[in-house]
Amino acid sequence: MPAPRPIPNSYWATPLLLACEYPGAPTDADATPKIDALLQAGIRDFYDLTEPGELRPYEALLQQRAAYLGLGPEEVRHHRFPVRDRDVPTRERLDEVLTALAESTGAGRPAAVHCWGGIGRTGTVVGCHLQHVHGLSGEEALARIAHEWQTVAKVHRAPISPETPAQFALVRQYLAGQGKLGSV
Repeated sequence: MPAPRPIPNSYWATPLLLACEYPGAPTDADATPKIDALLQAGIRDFYDLTEPGELRPYEALLQQRAAYLGLGPEEVRHHRFPVRDRDVPTRERLDEVLTALAESTGAGRPAAVHCWGGIGRTGTVVGCHLQHVHGLSGEEALARIAHEWQTVAKVHRAPISPETPAQFALVRQYLAGQGKLGSV
């Protein structure tokens, strides 16, 4: 049985990888419950796919809340791999984020990957991760995401993940042998 969902707009893609929406908010008071829930669920690595300036940064609050919950500064890490909203990552960016995610999960560190809504960029990276690390085909990865996506709170507003035809195509075409990105 999967672990409980720490926030309503999240799902466990694997036992060590949570896909979710941006855990920040316009104010620290609004962000604190989400960040605390993620930390209490065991998330230690945060993979942020938003661009600098796109949303209010939450890294400082993340470290403050981690300390409040008794975690050392080295225990919680924030990684940014910016991808433009509604776009797909470059080959280099995708390789970077997938390598980092594989290192986190390979070390047994629960990780969360997010963009703004947790839909497009997040679904794209999760779909490629499911192939890169777990050996699923593109169609199998998309089917798993579709199944899990039906359980998130915002499914009535955003019925599918990933979000755009280009994002779906990237997931379908990701594997072209040995985990390298195929032609997109």
